Amino acid sequence: MEKFLKDREIYLSTGAFEESDLGVILETARQNSFAHIELSSSVPYNVNNIETVRNHTEDLTFLVHNYFPAPAEPFVLNLASDDDANLDRSRSHCKGAIELAAELGAPFYSAHAGFAAALNVEHLGMPFDGVKAVPHDIAYSIFRQSVIGLIEHAEKHGIAFYIENNVVAPFNARDGENDLLLLCDPDELLKFYADINHPNFGFLIDVGHLSVSAKTLGFDRDAAMDSLVPYVRAFHLSDNNMLADTNELFDEDAWFLPWLRKCPEAKIVIEVYTISPDKIRHCIETIKKWI
Repeated sequence: MEKFLKDREIYLSTGAFEESDLGVILETARQNSFAHIELSSSVPYNVNNIETVRNHTEDLTFLVHNYFPAPAEPFVLNLASDDDANLDRSRSHCKGAIELAAELGAPFYSAHAGFAAALNVEHLGMPFDGVKAVPHDIAYSIFRQSVIGLIEHAEKHGIAFYIENNVVAPFNARDGENDLLLLCDPDELLKFYADINHPNFGFLIDVGHLSVSAKTLGFDRDAAMDSLVPYVRAFHLSDNNMLADTNELFDEDAWFLPWLRKCPEAKIVIEVYTISPDKIRHCIETIKKWI
């Protein structure tokens, strides 16, 4: 068991820390012996962010996720965009992040599933009122081509590429249906995996996203996990009330903890937001009891 725990690193999202400055985050991690960090979208733009990471490669190990490193000019990363400029920028960002992940020795880079809508930065996390919808099948096709290209780019750099399931909250479901976000429900996730069918591809399952989507769309989250087990390569862990993705603390009764045992090779990332080092340690110990 001791070797198994050692082999199965538990990563911390940069969003878990009480600070937003990357240098302070990484120094806090080092001082508290938190050795594994996922670099994510909670870190604001700073021209020195990549160099800051490079300065900590001897004492920390890293994953790279989605919007990191944040650009100087914010944009919506959407690998399903029907806007050529936004699509090119999204694909280019992911290619650069893949190259950074490879440089840092990460086994993969992960990005969010796309949107079947033309979104601005202010729409994220809010109701998509008045947005231009894109036909779901067209967005799905664009997204599939994006993922195929990024898998190829990741392969050239010796790493894998994973996609995180989207979340559909009640305020973005029209009459209980989801037509604006890709890969929220298990059926579409399974279809997408079959359409990609590549050994260097898999899913990063955000259990908070899955929980909210299950409540909104009326599917069973445990049954969904059971169907997805063969394709899960990583987890984002946090809790919520199934109504909104609030990235809250979890305890030993959290619904998702038993699934960590059933996906023994999957990387684990704590994505509870803005908590103290003591609460981070509590999350780590809670996970260790289950794995």
